[in-house]
Amino acid sequence: MKLIVMFFTLFLINFAFADEGGTHTPNFCSASNEKVCAHLRFDTLPTSQVANEFVLHVFSVNDTAVENVKVKLWMDMGHGHGHGSAPVSIENLDELNHFLIGNAWFVMNGNWQVIISFTDAGVAQNIIIPIEIKN
Repeated sequence: MKLIVMFFTLFLINFAFADEGGTHTPNFCSASNEKVCAHLRFDTLPTSQVANEFVLHVFSVNDTAVENVKVKLWMDMGHGHGHGSAPVSIENLDELNHFLIGNAWFVMNGNWQVIISFTDAGVAQNIIIPIEIKN
């Protein structure tokens, strides 16, 4: 039942809206497997022009607190080329696996990956959430 709710939430919270520059998606959700899901919530559209801030919410099938949370921003430019960004700040907001991610610099427009690593009930998990940065 928890898996059904998690995947139903996955589809409900992922929406897009239009602005003058095209379509942007301020909310992103990705499931790495049937055990975990992560959701990013931006209050404003992410941009390459300022440091961004967003809330990361990790859903655990076991309803337990996750540990060792790490977030890395990465742009895969193809052909073995890519680059990251400055380290982000991570603040644990509550026991419900909500984290405030700050100092998130997407240093150029294009396709980025938010790589999330954490431990859930002693098992290492990784989720990659792709986002597109447009100014």
